[in-house]
Amino acid sequence: MRLVLLISLFFLFSCKGKNLEITESQSNHSYLTNRFLIEEAENHTRIKVFNPWQKADNIELTYILSSIPDRLPDSLSIFPVIRIPVRRVITLSTTHTGFIAALGEAGSIVGVSGTGLVNDTIVRKAINENRCFDIGYYPNIDYERILSLKPDVVFLYGIDGSVQNVAYRLREAGIPSVLVSEYLEDHPLGKAAWIKFFAAFYHCNEKGDRIFDKVQKNYLSLRDSVRSANDKPLVLAGLPWKNTWFLPGGKSFSARLILDAGGDYLWKDNSSNEYIALDLESVFMKALQADTWINTGSAETYAEIIGLDHRFRKIKAFRSGSVFNNNARSGAGGGNAYWESGVVYPDIILHDLIEIFHPGILSGNELYYYRKLE
Repeated sequence: MRLVLLISLFFLFSCKGKNLEITESQSNHSYLTNRFLIEEAENHTRIKVFNPWQKADNIELTYILSSIPDRLPDSLSIFPVIRIPVRRVITLSTTHTGFIAALGEAGSIVGVSGTGLVNDTIVRKAINENRCFDIGYYPNIDYERILSLKPDVVFLYGIDGSVQNVAYRLREAGIPSVLVSEYLEDHPLGKAAWIKFFAAFYHCNEKGDRIFDKVQKNYLSLRDSVRSANDKPLVLAGLPWKNTWFLPGGKSFSARLILDAGGDYLWKDNSSNEYIALDLESVFMKALQADTWINTGSAETYAEIIGLDHRFRKIKAFRSGSVFNNNARSGAGGGNAYWESGVVYPDIILHDLIEIFHPGILSGNELYYYRKLE
């Protein structure tokens, strides 16, 4: 899991070079996924990734995908060239695993960063049978292990530009790598759109389109189902670590899900699209009024929450028993499906949150990623 926050936080296949446009029904507003661009050309596909790490500015990386790389013009040799479809890959984030598994290609994963964080059953089986290996965490990556696995591509992600050193070292060893920056998207559908990016590497573009189109349709339909709801519960998220409370920024992925599920996030006016660190005291005073409390990190029970700070029993959501954690599908090693496949299926997360915030509006199905604390 990428950047798990101390306790537990943590395009449309563009033949003409157009970005994926996610249009909201009954609205003139739209969201553009502008972190990558896919263009088709003769004998190859060109993928461009833009500003793939935090605070990157005017960075553009180009990758060439081809089933017949030997026939490519010499002018393309300055870019990393990946033969497709890829058969053996290494992922440095569990979200990459989630996308690949959604495409039915989990069996291609031969290396991961942190085997204990993997939730997918196919990959876990491969790990247990010594067919998939841990290659370590950046910056302490096991390059010898990577070389021995002979991957067709390594999917990287970077918090800052130093990740380019990893890409350079891999390229010097003859191993292509690709920067993936879906984690920088602040809209759930913007993240989900990266299924099309991964689909290009497996030469299954239509499948990627179908998966995303279904997710988008479900998401927008669910969002519209609660737009007229008048009773929007005040929502608190996260859990403190010592004297610091890490909260989703008001423009973040999590905040957007709360909004679209008909919730009223207590820090909705914050302008950050990342997690923000606030002192416990200031958060606590505002949190007292919360109707619902979600994403409680490592806390599995009410007793564990009180164990962190006995004052938490005063929070309205705690008193009413409306506390939920997003770890209903966690593996023995600690891998959490919410952080792995949830990025692919934000519509399922949204369904869960609507069931939590507005019970009775939907079909009443059981929660998938979430569970109620006891």
